[in-house]
Amino acid sequence: MNPVTGISCAIPLPPKTEERIFDAIRMDLGIDDSAHFTDRPVTDLDHFTREDLADKVGERRDGLTFFQRRNPILRHTVLRKRSTLEGMGLLEKIGVDIHPSRENEKPFFEGLGLFTNQSFDNAYQAAIEFTKLVRQRSNTAGFLKSLMLQRICSSFASGLGTAQRLLDKGTLEDDEHASDVGRLDGFTADEGRYLKDIVEVLSSPGGTDPKFDAVLHYLSNEGWLHLGCIVFSQYFDTANWVAQELAQELPGERIALYAGADRSGFYHSGFFGSVAREEIKKAVRERTVRLVIATDAACEGLNLQTLGTLINIDLPWNPSRLEQRIGRIKRFGQQRQSVDMLNLVYHDTRDEEVYAKLSERMKDRFDLFGALPDVIDDEWIEDIEALDEKLSEYIDRKQRANAFDLRYSATVAPSDDRWELCARVLSRNDITERLTRCW
Repeated sequence: MNPVTGISCAIPLPPKTEERIFDAIRMDLGIDDSAHFTDRPVTDLDHFTREDLADKVGERRDGLTFFQRRNPILRHTVLRKRSTLEGMGLLEKIGVDIHPSRENEKPFFEGLGLFTNQSFDNAYQAAIEFTKLVRQRSNTAGFLKSLMLQRICSSFASGLGTAQRLLDKGTLEDDEHASDVGRLDGFTADEGRYLKDIVEVLSSPGGTDPKFDAVLHYLSNEGWLHLGCIVFSQYFDTANWVAQELAQELPGERIALYAGADRSGFYHSGFFGSVAREEIKKAVRERTVRLVIATDAACEGLNLQTLGTLINIDLPWNPSRLEQRIGRIKRFGQQRQSVDMLNLVYHDTRDEEVYAKLSERMKDRFDLFGALPDVIDDEWIEDIEALDEKLSEYIDRKQRANAFDLRYSATVAPSDDRWELCARVLSRNDITERLTRCW
């Protein structure tokens, strides 16, 4: 029964005790409390009941319409965010200690960024010049405008691999816009020259990557390997390079590479063996591996609470992705009261500027991302001051309550016997018995 259109359809009907309007509907249609739906049209209701129902439909409470408040899916779905349970004292809070910080600088850092070397500086400048030329080409795929800078700010390996594949007109695997490369009509002489410069300086002997030195320091000298660690990167080039280098520096350590379905496996004793990702999950769960190198394929569906530290070897310009990463270890079952997160960006780069603005809002170690948008538009990155304004404008949106928050924020242990508000875990028999009751 659709109260607006009058079209007949079977709809759930709450008990009469829930609200007076439901008592009136049941009385008009002769429905007792053991029935929970009707296919009778709205025209079968008494005139006054129809008017009362129309008023209810047009009414909003706490910003919610009648059907939003009475949505049967909402009624039977219990949302329990970790932050909500922590705020109610039902789960112990897990803090996140961020490294580096302005109060806790390490010898590798200048402020929040890593000291660089001449190889990186030269390659980064060539990437800037390449990007400037690309921006002037209206027929160029938009993602290329920032791709080279993002890849080179990930690692030497990623910058080198990307520049070489662009020169060869190869594919850019693990990039969602890789197919757009095929739309280019080649590069100009100047564009090609800058790409060749990047390849030359990043492949020259002695050009070591400061990011790897920092990773190895934290694993070996700061004790993060003992605590268990996952190293995240956006790009397979970077993740695979880190895994290979660590396998050489830590020859007795079993290192997991968690990436695409056909790229995952273990490095051990100088050899790499491909395995299904489920095998890596099992190894982490059983604590037979304590070092995981992962692309963002591990952001969802991978529980890593047996690991106590996280290294972001590059930072996606996307706070929700960062939140997904830290959520792999900051979860139920984590043994540490606070976990450690290291964020690596090169000094005096656009990545460092963006990260500095994000870090200003990551002050609450129990809720790092409470005042950050889910996605940062590329246009915001062009002007750091504009980025600051956009981040400030976003704060109030994160504070708006939704239907679940309004319905369930009051209590998680109601005094009555309503199963949908139950806070404890039900057995299968309990579920069957409770779901067969009326609302």
